[in-house]
Amino acid sequence: MDELTRDHGPQPLDGLMVRWNLTNHELVEVSEEQLNHKQVQKARKGRQLTLHLMQKLTRALNETVMMKLPKEDREKFVPYLHKHLHSYFLQFSLHCFRKDRDAWMTSSSALADRIRAARKSLGLTQKEMAKRLGVTEGTFFTWEAGGHEPSGTMIRKLSEFLRIEIGQPRNA
Repeated sequence: MDELTRDHGPQPLDGLMVRWNLTNHELVEVSEEQLNHKQVQKARKGRQLTLHLMQKLTRALNETVMMKLPKEDREKFVPYLHKHLHSYFLQFSLHCFRKDRDAWMTSSSALADRIRAARKSLGLTQKEMAKRLGVTEGTFFTWEAGGHEPSGTMIRKLSEFLRIEIGQPRNA
């Protein structure tokens, strides 16, 4: 693999760590998965990582941010996903900027995050949600992963069931 495909420049992870005033040491300290300083530094500078390492860093970042938040704000925090922290992972075009997350995301990713957060707040698994909505588990997983958006009818059903305002899909 040549240097051009391994080094992708500063990543959103770096900007988020600056925004939240986090140090590499804090991420390493909170991680229970043997994360080290060198891995965090490489990730911030844009070195291409394995999916497993991206996920490990994301879990450490989310945990560290949660520890810094006041207790009353922890419930409102929507965890970052690895695809929000590493720009080279994004395999789709960028459509909107969500200032509350300080990360570029597609509208389908924002929708997926809202669906996931609402489902988790109800204490349901993806399988349980799929069954209650009358769709396959794979279909629901795809919505939550941001791979596809639900139809207009299903968005209304999700909105009612999850008690959240979702809006209409882009293609409706």
